[in-house]
Amino acid sequence: MPTKRIGTKSTKKKASKAAPTKRTKARVAKAKSREVRVRMYKQGLGDCFLVTFPREPEPFHMMVDCGALKSKHYGDPEMNAVVANIQQTLLDEGPRKKSAARLDALAVTHEHWDHISGFHQAKTIFDELDVARVWVAWTEEPDNKPAQLLKKEFKKKKKALKSAMALIPEAKKGDKHMGLYKHAISELFGFFGGMGPDAPADGGTEATWDYMLELGGKEYCDPKKQPLKIEGVDDVRVYILGPPEDPDYIRKKLSRTETYDEGKQSFSLFDSFMAAVGGDDDSSDLSARACPFDGSFSITSEQASSDTFFSERYGFVDGDDNEWRRIDHDWLNMAGELALHLDSYTNNTCLAFAVEMGEPGEGKVLLFPGDAQVGNWLSWGELEWKVKNSKGELKKVNAEDLLARTVLYKVGHHGSHNATLRGKGLEKMTSNDLVAMIPVHRETAEDQQWEFPYPPLWDALKKKARGRVLLADAPDVTEIESDIERMLSPQERKSFEKAVRFEDLYVEYRIPY
Repeated sequence: MPTKRIGTKSTKKKASKAAPTKRTKARVAKAKSREVRVRMYKQGLGDCFLVTFPREPEPFHMMVDCGALKSKHYGDPEMNAVVANIQQTLLDEGPRKKSAARLDALAVTHEHWDHISGFHQAKTIFDELDVARVWVAWTEEPDNKPAQLLKKEFKKKKKALKSAMALIPEAKKGDKHMGLYKHAISELFGFFGGMGPDAPADGGTEATWDYMLELGGKEYCDPKKQPLKIEGVDDVRVYILGPPEDPDYIRKKLSRTETYDEGKQSFSLFDSFMAAVGGDDDSSDLSARACPFDGSFSITSEQASSDTFFSERYGFVDGDDNEWRRIDHDWLNMAGELALHLDSYTNNTCLAFAVEMGEPGEGKVLLFPGDAQVGNWLSWGELEWKVKNSKGELKKVNAEDLLARTVLYKVGHHGSHNATLRGKGLEKMTSNDLVAMIPVHRETAEDQQWEFPYPPLWDALKKKARGRVLLADAPDVTEIESDIERMLSPQERKSFEKAVRFEDLYVEYRIPY
């Protein structure tokens, strides 16, 4: 009997030390396998992403932006269908006892219509969502003095542009050149929700932005702070890259070496123009400031048209050959530069962030730069964080390291020429697993004569990602099929195609980590 007991005990001891069976290994592997799901929605020319991380008992859902520029190809129905799909996804995958769809984090990068219009168009659906946190850039913080100075400067420029637009004549009034110029500026200003009659009746970007901010508890994101943690999700953290605090970076729009347009654009005379139409907050004499010359050197159009000398030489009669001599509105050409200043300011102050999955300094990275332009990107080089790993050791992480490990790049500004840097951006993304996603609607871009995606950048992306560039308006992989067949191994191609899913409302990509 004792021998049997010893034998039985010995047998049990051996069994406890035995190697795991194949079934046990499979269970352990399944428990450790995780994947993030990224959905790029097809609401039009704009950004709307839903990023989902595994978590028990329900996943963590993060939404990044929700907007589209006005277009004849789509409108409110398409936007509402997209937001309704997001709501239903949250309900299907969320807590069963809750009646409201819960969104754990809403990251809104900047105040451009193609990133926020959905909060206006699908407001009734957003009213029903339970939004835990709203992530915006530190430049929105009301008690931050540098932030408020930047916002004051922005509002002054916006006011100046409205004043200039009011002075530019319509094409039907005889000045076809200025009329077309005014139309072009209006199209550019569509990123701010339009101006005048083009703005929504119940508010443009400002009203929509204010509504969005109140959807949940606000988190003002600052690159100087430690990475954000994602509640209940292990081994995932969010590094804030931009906007920069240095105003020199915020004002930097162009680079001859870093942007894909090779710095061909140029600017001049901006300060003089601002002096003419900008106006000070405490000044009521805007009409006098709007004149390019001192009043002692001026006469009104009515006085000139009734004077023989001017009427004979400066074409005050329709069809007069001397009309070309007049420079009434030529100085207002600077309004275009002001519109570009506003556009670049907003992009350089947008929230840019990287999501690291896995051990600090080792894991895969998702890069969401918003529409960051040159100054925003360049400021990342100064950033460094110290983060504890699973062993409690401090690991140094910097932006260059994050770029090197980027496996998903949300391409900035629909693939435009100046929202992806070369040497300090795309060329530093050296992961063999890199995939790019471009939120674009090419029909709308063509209507405006915009090259989205910009051909040199489009080619560089396909080369860097070895063909794996997903476009929001593509129905499947047909457009990139020849590239992925040529540049990927059979196994890589199989893995990529398995991870991608095309639906009517979105393109989905899954990444294991």
